[in-house]
Amino acid sequence: MLKRRCMLLFCGLLLAPAVYAASISYKAVAIGEEDGWILLDLLQNYELSDTMVEALENGVPLTFETEIIIDPEDASFWRRVLAKKRIRRQLLFHPLAEEYEVRDLGTGKQRRFATREAALLALGDLKERKIIRADALQEGVFYLVSIQTTHDIGALPLPLRPRAYLSPGWHLSSKVYEWRLQP
Repeated sequence: MLKRRCMLLFCGLLLAPAVYAASISYKAVAIGEEDGWILLDLLQNYELSDTMVEALENGVPLTFETEIIIDPEDASFWRRVLAKKRIRRQLLFHPLAEEYEVRDLGTGKQRRFATREAALLALGDLKERKIIRADALQEGVFYLVSIQTTHDIGALPLPLRPRAYLSPGWHLSSKVYEWRLQP
């Protein structure tokens, strides 16, 4: 976890659902300050739909985007957002090597795994991601932090997109989670 003063910590227990359903849920979120930056640690749980698993096993890359927004709690509707960070990651399967790969599209880092379960765990594990400089936040002001992760259908190969937009098996996103933050 973060080796600094935590401004926010949320831990949730995941209960095994009675019926398998595709979902993205949050196990833990920590936001803190280190070296003049507000950093995010995030642990997510991914459960893919049968449609997505079939596509992945046939070599179709799946792209996920996590959006983090920090804005003053009393910000007006028309005002620009204080900080918006998008983290894009991709899950791939290499049939010839029989390996899964998790790629961070922002940093270019990639890791390979022998099982889909291990790759999904790595996909949901984000550590020490810089969100905004700490000096951009004012003392005594409350901020709202919201996080949401979605499957990016627009990143699918062109022939799959029309079907994916119309099929519920491709629509996967987490709920929007919001927390209050005071520096």
